[in-house]
Amino acid sequence: MTRVRRPIDSSDFTAIPRTRQIIETLPDMLRICPKHGEEVTIREGKLLSKQGGGVPFADANWEGCCDAAIDRVMEILGLIDRAKQTYRDELANKLEPEHLGKMVAIELDTGDYFVGSDEIDAADKARAAGHEGSLYFLRVGSPYAHRLMTPRQ
Repeated sequence: MTRVRRPIDSSDFTAIPRTRQIIETLPDMLRICPKHGEEVTIREGKLLSKQGGGVPFADANWEGCCDAAIDRVMEILGLIDRAKQTYRDELANKLEPEHLGKMVAIELDTGDYFVGSDEIDAADKARAAGHEGSLYFLRVGSPYAHRLMTPRQ
């Protein structure tokens, strides 16, 4: 099968390790093409010598079995970025310090949020309120704890 490659702009190279880490945490149903069974990845090109503190490769590409698979992963990453931005812009001041350390589930399609003692509690509250979309979890007060959960099939 021919692999599809889509170039990544060099201004985004420094985000590649973090982006790759997020992709690895995505459920299989999002990062693996349902039609071809192939995973979407990021591949760096030829290593450059004497880069000093710069990026050590000349180019980087999204790689997958088809454009649709790459588009799906890129769309999810965009939704995750939007959820993080929603937290920073709208929720952090509302939730900190009262809910510090608790988990907030942000519904990716609507931006609605639910606070719980852990991911399961927050997800249960979202589902009880009728939300069926994907949820993105963040620990209140911490930019490091995160996870994407998709509805059960």
